[in-house]
Amino acid sequence: MKLMPLIQSVARPVRPVLPSALAALTAFLLVALLAAAAPSVTAQEPPAAAAPETAGEAAYETLEGWLPDVFFEVEMMRIELWQWAGLVLLLLVAWAFSWLVARAILAVLQPLSRRTLTTMDDRLLANGAPPLRFMVGLGLFSLGIAMLRLAQPAETFFLNAVQALLVLSVVWLAVRLVDIASEWAREHLEAGGQHAAVTLLPIGRRSAKVFLFAMGVLAVLQNLGINVTALITGLGVGGLAIALAAQKTLENLFGGISLAVDQPVRVGDFCKFGDKAGVVEDVGLRSTRVRTNDRTVITVPNAEFSSMQLENFALRDKMRIHLILGLRYETSAEQLRFLLVELRKLLLAHPKVLDDPARVRFVAFGAYSLDLEVFAYVDTADYAEFLAVREDVYLRLMDVVEESGSDFAFPSQTTYLERAAGLDSGRAEEIGGRVREWRAAGELQLPDFDPELMAEIDGSLDYPPEGSAARRLAQAAAEDGAAPGGGGG
Repeated sequence: MKLMPLIQSVARPVRPVLPSALAALTAFLLVALLAAAAPSVTAQEPPAAAAPETAGEAAYETLEGWLPDVFFEVEMMRIELWQWAGLVLLLLVAWAFSWLVARAILAVLQPLSRRTLTTMDDRLLANGAPPLRFMVGLGLFSLGIAMLRLAQPAETFFLNAVQALLVLSVVWLAVRLVDIASEWAREHLEAGGQHAAVTLLPIGRRSAKVFLFAMGVLAVLQNLGINVTALITGLGVGGLAIALAAQKTLENLFGGISLAVDQPVRVGDFCKFGDKAGVVEDVGLRSTRVRTNDRTVITVPNAEFSSMQLENFALRDKMRIHLILGLRYETSAEQLRFLLVELRKLLLAHPKVLDDPARVRFVAFGAYSLDLEVFAYVDTADYAEFLAVREDVYLRLMDVVEESGSDFAFPSQTTYLERAAGLDSGRAEEIGGRVREWRAAGELQLPDFDPELMAEIDGSLDYPPEGSAARRLAQAAAEDGAAPGGGGG
């Protein structure tokens, strides 16, 4: 009782195509009959009847009684019309039967594969079914060829074609198995954290496919009667010419291997090469494809790409904030001190900014501004998050500048209109007298300083400045060290 549902499920996908297949066969026979009635078709005299000696000849005699004479009188390429019809019918039967066999096998194996813990058997069934179904159809077609009593050249042609297609179907199956094995290896390597080996899989998969295809072509040529050994020998003789012609190809191949082994960039990394930048989409045997921010794809030969300076942004562990903050020249020294302190506090207090290094320094008297350098690292490797943190730091920085009473500088020129009082003549006379005293005493420190004076004034300035927290801490440390027992053991 359970056999009928199985047969119905197997026959269900074939049932819709049976009417179209029968219609195609009927149309073919109708065209053949019209061709037989045309005057351009040459008819042959039917062979004299002979007494059947075998079961095959008896079946042929029976077929002659069933079909009109035109099926035996008209021939094309030394194949009679009834044989052409038989070939078409044989193709349809082989195709339908291969579908039935594959459907029956899948109906039995798929429920079993769903019960397993791995998905490997499901992939094998899904990817191996089409080439195996094609092999079954080729086997049925080759068995039916003998029943059509084709002429020897025609039979040899069809059998050689079947053998060639069988070899190609084996290559087809092997290529699909390579894809399954590659996917399985990728999943296991990624699960084990071996990302370096994952990048080698695409090149290995493509190399295996090229090898399988080459072996399939050689097998087909051997089946067709071509001397493959002589062909390979000829290729060896012309190897120098081939090597010269394939020089660029080999350079790109070794460039791709270099990229896969050294891994300056990986698939999915954002990188900069030359004056271009984008995300690496594929590293192939010949070229590397990179998708730019404009969503275009740049294809670069591997030999050229591997010799470039590649800047890999995906390997950053932190991202930098660096800017020159220009303040107006009206800013006083006390305001600058306030800004230096408060901006350093801002960087140190921010939870996403790393403390080391986080610096704000007064670095230059610019052409139109007093320049402060702000330098820090954001603790993130994600560019979107970095933009958000940098935006927050910039806005808080603007608040500090506004609080100080200063303002940002911009390229400008300021013209002051006043009654010039001139230089202070009294101060100039006083300074001139001091210089004359230096000359008279032989103490003018030009062009070089006296070494004794250098030793005398070395470190004599107050630093850290008087009133600063750093000076207070240094003095406290010195007092602790001077206390009894403060010097340690």
